[in-house]
Amino acid sequence: MHFALSEEQQALAEAARAFLAELPGPLAMAEPGQAYPEGTWTRLVEEQGWPAILVPEEAGGWGFGVLEMAVVMEEAGRALTPCPLFSTVALGLAALRAAPAAQARPHLEALAAGAVTTWTADRPVDPEGRTWRGVIDGDLADRVVLRGRDDRWWVLPADAFVRTRERGLDPTRPTATLQLTAPLDGEPLGQIDLDAAWRLRRVLQAAESVGLAQRCLDEAVDYAKVRQQFGQPIGRFQALQHLLADVCVAVEAARAATWFAAAALDLDLPDAPLAVLTAASQATEAACLAAGQSIQVHGGIGFTWEHPAHLCFKRAHATRAADPPRHLRAAFTDALLAAPAGG
Repeated sequence: MHFALSEEQQALAEAARAFLAELPGPLAMAEPGQAYPEGTWTRLVEEQGWPAILVPEEAGGWGFGVLEMAVVMEEAGRALTPCPLFSTVALGLAALRAAPAAQARPHLEALAAGAVTTWTADRPVDPEGRTWRGVIDGDLADRVVLRGRDDRWWVLPADAFVRTRERGLDPTRPTATLQLTAPLDGEPLGQIDLDAAWRLRRVLQAAESVGLAQRCLDEAVDYAKVRQQFGQPIGRFQALQHLLADVCVAVEAARAATWFAAAALDLDLPDAPLAVLTAASQATEAACLAAGQSIQVHGGIGFTWEHPAHLCFKRAHATRAADPPRHLRAAFTDALLAAPAGG
């Protein structure tokens, strides 16, 4: 069996890479508390329209598949561009696609047009049911999909909250505490299929992690070619070659697993849930390995604030902390044990 991207998907990846190269890089948010570079999101929406890729055509979107969105997310992970693409498509869109179509449609239309939309699956942290913490891009989102204390789901506008940015591990992906200014009221969104929402989130997050891992590997290889030690490039040393070869194997395995998982969701294959868990675990581990080894290859410069290596490392480990691979592997094992014999 030969599985590869189609010509159209390859063209989409190349166009995404070229466009993202024009935008500010991760060092634009190296300092905690910095805002996203002005105009980045507007350009992304108006010139590329990526938030609409997975939105159904009847809701004003492109109606493309998960694999097409994964291709873009991989390039976004490679560029580490500071913008709310992840929160909008891997969180907000994932939740809305898993909600009843009639209630979700107006919110999907707004998302396709560029409304920054995020999601938190966590319940409120206070007894009154008005405060949520750790909401990705919660301080700038136009709309937030959230769960109330009674497990009903809501989509609320920005002006429904007092929003306070948190100091987190990854400065390029800020989180916030949201506090309602009034009790939940109005029409709820309806029941969200949490399993479906998490599957889409995980496969898009895996694609982003693969892109991040590839960036770290490429930067390490490029540096190993030019850094001289003992009169020759350090890339000639066998120990370093073995280190980078191990990273390359991990990245390629994670990419294959992620592409298969995305295609499995598009085709609604029976083993799609297991494929997603596999991809998410492998991609997260590959990103952490690549980010850590990239710092080692770069030596002293890799530990400086002026080099993006530390931001790659923080993104990889923040992703790992949010959805630990050990939990993913445990869920995979539980699903296998629960499957009927011979199934």
